[in-house]
Amino acid sequence: MKRALENIRGALAILGMVLVTLAWFIPLLPASLVKLLAPWPSVRKPATRVVLWIAVRWARGINASILGMGRSRVTFDQQVPDDPDGRYVVIANHQCWADVMLLCHVIEPQLPFPRYFIKEQLRWLPVVGLACWALDFPFMKRHTPAQVRKNPALRTQDMETVRRSCAVFRDQPVSIVNFAEGTRANATKRKAVNSPYQTLLPPKAGGTAFTLNAMHGVLDGVLDMTFAYVNQPEPKFWDVLCGRVPEIVIRMRRLDVPSDLLIGDYMGDPDYRARFKRWLAQRWAEKDVEVTALQDPSRSATRFSETESKR
Repeated sequence: MKRALENIRGALAILGMVLVTLAWFIPLLPASLVKLLAPWPSVRKPATRVVLWIAVRWARGINASILGMGRSRVTFDQQVPDDPDGRYVVIANHQCWADVMLLCHVIEPQLPFPRYFIKEQLRWLPVVGLACWALDFPFMKRHTPAQVRKNPALRTQDMETVRRSCAVFRDQPVSIVNFAEGTRANATKRKAVNSPYQTLLPPKAGGTAFTLNAMHGVLDGVLDMTFAYVNQPEPKFWDVLCGRVPEIVIRMRRLDVPSDLLIGDYMGDPDYRARFKRWLAQRWAEKDVEVTALQDPSRSATRFSETESKR
C-alpha cells in the first residue's frame, strides 16, 4: 500500500511538470520565433531576455512539482557570494536526472540562470528542445572513439560548438554548467570504464578546458558543485518524485584554478592537456570522498556544513 501511494505521488509530480511545461510553452513559442527570424540584434537581445524570463518561471514550476510531491529535503551549502550579474563556469558531478533541475533551484536567483552542455538528441525533444536552443545551450554530439578514428575532423566539432556558444555568453550574465562526467554515474558505467572512483566516473577535461579558454578575460570564477543523495548509492529520478529520497545535499564552492590552466591549447599542447587532466582528476578525487560518505547506506552520513536549507 505504501509503495502504491508513493507511485501515485510520482505520477502527480510528472503531471505537474507536464502542465507547467505546456503552460509556459504558450509565451515561449512566439519569443523563440522572434529570436529565430529577427535579423537585428536590437530585436534578438530583448527576445532572448524574454525567453530567459520564461525559463526561470518554468524551472521554478518544475522544481515546485519535484520537491512539492517528492518532499526531499535539499540542503544547500553555498560557499560563494551572491552575484546574479556575473559570468561563471560550473563543474558538477552527475548522479540523477534530478540534478539538472535542482541545480536551477539552488543557483537562481543568487547566480545567473544556468546553461548546460547537453546531448544533441535533446534538440528534438518537444518544448524543452526549443527552449534549450533559444537559450543558446551548447548541443554536444559526443562522438565515440571509433567515429573519431574513422573521421578525425569530428574531434574538434564539439569544441567549435563550445567556442560559438561562449562567444554569445561573453556578453551576458551566465552560469555555464558542465557535468564533466558526460553522463550519470552508476556502478555499471564505472565498471565499464574502470573508474578509479567509488561513486563517480572519470571527468572529461576537454569541455571544461575549452570553456575556460573561450571565456578568458570575462570570467568571474569557476565553481565546483557536488551532488549527493544521502544514503542512496544509485539514486533514481522516479524515487525522488515518489518521495523515497529524504535528503539531497548540494555543495557549491569556488575553485582556485592555477593561472597557467586558464588559457592554453588543449588540443595542440600535450603538456597543457596533461596538466589540466591532473588538476581536474585531483578535484574529482576530493569530490568522490564527499559523495561516498553521503551515499553509503552503511554509514551515518557526514553532512556538509548546513549553512542553508531549501525546500
